Amino acid sequence: MARKTRSPEVVEKIKDHIIGEAMKLIIDIGFNNMSIRKLAQRLGMSPTNIYYYYASQDEIYLNIQIKGFQALQTILEQACQQEKDPYIGLEKIIRAYLEFGFTHPDYYQIMLNSDTPRYLEYKGNQIEPIALKAKQMAIDAITVPLKVIEKICVLNLAVPKEDIEFRGYQIWITLHGMVTLNNRNILQELEEIPEKLITRMCEELMLPFHPPTNSNGEQKR
Repeated sequence: MARKTRSPEVVEKIKDHIIGEAMKLIIDIGFNNMSIRKLAQRLGMSPTNIYYYYASQDEIYLNIQIKGFQALQTILEQACQQEKDPYIGLEKIIRAYLEFGFTHPDYYQIMLNSDTPRYLEYKGNQIEPIALKAKQMAIDAITVPLKVIEKICVLNLAVPKEDIEFRGYQIWITLHGMVTLNNRNILQELEEIPEKLITRMCEELMLPFHPPTNSNGEQKR
């Protein structure tokens, strides 16, 4: 009997379900211990059925990366798109990044913290195009703040042009550290009220972008 053709919506739903369970499996046992057979058991599907949607566990993993960074990029862009003042926009981006990391710990773990393959490990083989897409999605998401910092640079001289990239990396590295420590419950052990520390860190991240003041001490913004 011929296989019944599924609608694109149903196919996408099944693929999302496979990705969701694969993500949990990677978190539970690690990427190196994962296999299509183990994933099939978790899903209640046959390995052959999984291969109908994804060619390999590497393709599944890379699609987790793509989906996660795509979601992060969208959230960061939406956080600032309605703001005419890039300074406020950057503040919102910072908070949006933390919110994503705190509320999507499994995605964040696999995107940036798990012991999983990176692009260079796929370079030269048939899955490289998917790995390259995952890498580009990561770059696109992480560099969203740079566009806003460039606008701040145009409006005032708080950030020299040569420091734009550095400030972008400084924000990302600091936020990554906060998300990682929070998700591992380390901040909670260091601080009775972690939110106070997080708020202070966010304020400190914004200090280099404070606009210069005139002779009367008023901001030139």
